[in-house]
Amino acid sequence: MSLIVCSAKLIVSNVKAISPSKKVSSAAVGAVILGLVFAWGGSWPVMKTVVGELPIYTFRMITAWGGGLCMLLVAYLSGNRLTLDRKDVGPTVLCGFFTITAWLYFTALALTLLPAGRAVVLAYTMPLWSALAGTWLLDEPLTRRRAASIVFGLLAVLVLVGEDFRQLGTTPYGILAILSAAASWGLGTVMQKRTVWHSSLFTVAAWQLLLGGLPFAGLALAIENDPYAKFTLLGALGMTYVVVVATVLGYWLWFRVIQMVPASIASLSVLPVPLIGLSLSTLLLEERLEWSDFAALICITIALAIILPLPQFGRR
Repeated sequence: MSLIVCSAKLIVSNVKAISPSKKVSSAAVGAVILGLVFAWGGSWPVMKTVVGELPIYTFRMITAWGGGLCMLLVAYLSGNRLTLDRKDVGPTVLCGFFTITAWLYFTALALTLLPAGRAVVLAYTMPLWSALAGTWLLDEPLTRRRAASIVFGLLAVLVLVGEDFRQLGTTPYGILAILSAAASWGLGTVMQKRTVWHSSLFTVAAWQLLLGGLPFAGLALAIENDPYAKFTLLGALGMTYVVVVATVLGYWLWFRVIQMVPASIASLSVLPVPLIGLSLSTLLLEERLEWSDFAALICITIALAIILPLPQFGRR
């Protein structure tokens, strides 16, 4: 419970940073950020439950296609075209492979091998991988801040990996899987950043989900026999949460945050997500927290705080 209190304080501090703006209500922004943090942070213990009832490929096929269809509905209700501009088809497929297909596969795989709380902490090393990819693809300089952030991120990984290798279990493979997910997400983010899009963000997101889910559908049909044998009402409710809340509502809230405040402030909203994910995993799944989990969480939070752009509060 104390972890959730700390998360709430962190969210409040982010909202106070926005209060000088006369155009946006800090209460409205706070509500949107709060919803986003719990939508994304809360999805990790829920996904952990669902992967216990559904095979990986079926789980991620439903996630991608359900989310994609819902995103198309959001695009339609927002007055956007439902089809991609021809110039966006190639980048949508390529970026979708990293941000959707690889991310969904490796996170689901990691959740079969790792506690949900540990998985969410390591998943949010994404900005560190994004910084490395930006240096490689966008010729962005590896500044002292980026280097320091990467050091803290690697320290978090070493803390968790060191303990797991001593136990000689399957967890190191889970850590490798979640780091692969984070790296894919980071690389895909940089690729999306360097692309000039001609379609709306909702339309692009919808088709990335729909196209990114095709490999899962093929593998599910080819490999997984009777995938719903252990599927319960609890799993169905969890699946609904993953599709509607974590995917669709999460995307929508993130786009709203970007529209309401500068990107430098919006980026701070991801800071409490690992803390919320770790807290809810402890409460809902009764996962045991080790000293290494706290140490890694602190390192990741410091790394994110260093690498994410900070708003210039003294300027107008």
